Amino acid sequence: MGIGRPGPERHWQRLDFDRCVPRETVHKAAAAEVLLTDAERLGDDRFAVGAAWHRDHYLAHHGGPAADPVLLAETARQIAIYLSHRFFGVAHGVPFVLSGISVELFEALPPVGEEYLAVGLDVVCRKPAEGARLRLELDADVVLRHRSVGRARVRWEPMEPRRYALLRRRGGQGPGEAAPRTAPSCVPLSPARVGQLAERDVLIAADSSDGNVWWLRLDRAHPVLFDHESDHVPGMTLVEAFRQAGRVASADSRPGASGATLLDATFTAFCEPDVPVSITAEPADRGAAFFTLRARQAGRELASAEVGHGVPKSSGMRLEAAC
Repeated sequence: MGIGRPGPERHWQRLDFDRCVPRETVHKAAAAEVLLTDAERLGDDRFAVGAAWHRDHYLAHHGGPAADPVLLAETARQIAIYLSHRFFGVAHGVPFVLSGISVELFEALPPVGEEYLAVGLDVVCRKPAEGARLRLELDADVVLRHRSVGRARVRWEPMEPRRYALLRRRGGQGPGEAAPRTAPSCVPLSPARVGQLAERDVLIAADSSDGNVWWLRLDRAHPVLFDHESDHVPGMTLVEAFRQAGRVASADSRPGASGATLLDATFTAFCEPDVPVSITAEPADRGAAFFTLRARQAGRELASAEVGHGVPKSSGMRLEAAC
């Protein structure tokens, strides 16, 4: 990814940060959940994108004054959808399959003020030359207050509805299958332990018999994570659950650990809403502050992630995509 490429500062000055893009262009039902404000095409595959982070957004509510990296991940996800519709000719109503999302911070994000924090993103969005299907990948440099503070990457596929329906039938827990087993006895976690403010925002519960296993807690009425109807658990729900599990694992191994600076997730299967999901953590090979997390459901791995707290040994991002 090109941190050294010429910056689009003059273009960001022309972007509108005071109003959000239409909610349907980022697949949101509530206007309050829209983070993007504007975008301008700078070349065939390069864009200047504006976003506004608000202090009262759920993904910025982590018990401190700074925005959380998961808020950056959600911003990048919305950019992927918005660019697909506005610049790549993808019709509205087409399902999107998320393969991977990754964010890396170079320094602590600044506080979100009383109004909003204006975020500029220097984005390259391209279609890899790998067949006729429209698969897209996005790399973004993140600039706040004229400083490069991080980067994000997304890989996804806008999918023809009939192919999506076939994929869901093949990969889902359809009717007629054996009834799903229930999760074992779980220990509730306090909001503060996972970096949240409210109990309904805690997405994991500890396994009473294994300290390195958590179980996904779902509130289908959550106004952010389940902003609109979906036939599966949204990928960002697993991203936030990975962040929470990584925070607990890091704090258990290193008391007083700071917030996450790396979150690199890969998705391999759909997460069904009515089947228990386990999340496990094991130390990653980057250092004591980094963990590999895996989400499993009915014996199948749904997603994996590397979550890091601190400066990584290597600044390069990896993203393994699978649909």
